[in-house]
Amino acid sequence: MTTSFDALGVAADLAGALAEQGKTHAFAIQELTIADALAGRDVCGKAKTGSGKTLAFGLPVLQVVKAADPSKPRAIILVPTRELAT
Repeated sequence: MTTSFDALGVAADLAGALAEQGKTHAFAIQELTIADALAGRDVCGKAKTGSGKTLAFGLPVLQVVKAADPSKPRAIILVPTRELAT
């Protein structure tokens, strides 16, 4: 059984956009990291290519950036996934 993005605390508009693309439930790496990232905790995950790592860090970043003060730094990604780096 997998967890829905709503259950992980992903904002309704982001979860809705994912649902429109057919993504309603999180992959394992997302289940293990999204709730902690949204709570402001540091996360470190390792998973195979195609396992959902980009959404695992991207969804919390998007959610925090939307709510943050636009006059201050809102997100910093120190080490992107290999797929984003190439």
